[in-house]
Amino acid sequence: MKTTLHTITRRLLMLALLLAAIPASAYDFMVDGIAYDFTDNDSTAVQVVPISKTEYYTGDIVVPATVVHNGKTHTVTAIGLRAFVFCSGMTSIQLPSTIKTIEPGAFLGCRGLTSIELPKGLVSIGNLAFVLCENLETVTIPSTVQDIGYMAFSQNFKLRDITIPEGIEIIRYMTFNDCYALKNVVLPQSLKAIGSEAFESCSQFTQIIIPDSVVEIGDKAFNDCVNVTEITIGKEVKNISSSAFNNCWRLEVVKWNAIECVLNEGDTQSPFKTNGRMFAVEIGNEVQKIPAQLFNYAIELKSIDIPTSVKEIGNNAFGYCLSLSTIISRNADPSLISYGDDLESIFNGMNKEECVVWVPAGTIELYKATMPWSQFQNFSEIVEGDIDCDGAVTAADAMMQYNRLLNNDYSSPATCDVNNDGSVNIADVTQVYNLILRNK
Repeated sequence: MKTTLHTITRRLLMLALLLAAIPASAYDFMVDGIAYDFTDNDSTAVQVVPISKTEYYTGDIVVPATVVHNGKTHTVTAIGLRAFVFCSGMTSIQLPSTIKTIEPGAFLGCRGLTSIELPKGLVSIGNLAFVLCENLETVTIPSTVQDIGYMAFSQNFKLRDITIPEGIEIIRYMTFNDCYALKNVVLPQSLKAIGSEAFESCSQFTQIIIPDSVVEIGDKAFNDCVNVTEITIGKEVKNISSSAFNNCWRLEVVKWNAIECVLNEGDTQSPFKTNGRMFAVEIGNEVQKIPAQLFNYAIELKSIDIPTSVKEIGNNAFGYCLSLSTIISRNADPSLISYGDDLESIFNGMNKEECVVWVPAGTIELYKATMPWSQFQNFSEIVEGDIDCDGAVTAADAMMQYNRLLNNDYSSPATCDVNNDGSVNIADVTQVYNLILRNK
């Protein structure tokens, strides 16, 4: 868990602004120790509001569905702006099903809360709604929620479990930033954008799966997710920041499925600068373009498998991949691939003498005659069933397939799919065993 001076300064500034913004709160009326305001001039709906700058709610709070004031019944429909801000003495709260909105800062700094069940029917959660709820461990977000504001759950250091419901289209700036205890989160298929620092420092993540629905991944979205070993990028990602996955230093494999993607304007380095162990990349068999700069300065990239679907490789796509030792290119005619206008930059700065380029049988001379491949000196032919690309089909290849098939081990290479049907199944294992027996 890394806390930089920049992060500390940002948090202190945020707290100063929030403290200054706590309202004096001249509430409209109070019933059973809870203050209320009318939501508009002639409505029967009311919202919970703060008592004052010096008085805070404490203990176990039960918000009723309706309250009676001056002989008239009012429906409680919202938890108002900063209603429970810094109510550290509040130990629990129950919310009625009539609540539709939780306004910005409503539960900010409620350190006494360990869990909260949000009511079915809730539609929106405001900006900073639960920020700095340092002891909050579980939150249930109902399927009716359509919008979650920025920093809504930021710095919930003990938050372990949360479900993001279908229907959410944007995860905004710092929504789950610094949720150190948060385990893997399933992102909904409705999601379209992941904002800057949305999951930064979620250090317990081990796997990140970006759904096919996502179009944009922002700056530092998953920065410092230090325990992540697998990242899957969905098909529809169009824009990705070069800092999106920085410092995921235990990363082992990236599954890149984005069909038409570019780095955000002005970015010149890879989103996968792990600063840790070496990792492999598998390009999906629907991908036609490897974007410019995609793996530029991905120093820890050790191997990449390029399928026959790839028809374009952009400038600096693999620049300065100093650890890249294995390239598997499955296209039988490299001249049919379109390259960037700066051919030398595609593999610029890497060791072209030691890196092994694996190509289809009978195509080595074609690759040697085609830029940028002609810069390499070490070519080998792909052998059917040779999963680990060591030049022979052995029991080790079958073992890699079993790991892929039985343990969902995506650190195994894409060559596990021997029959090229798009999946790894028992037919592939059988085919490899037949090859082993035939070669004995």
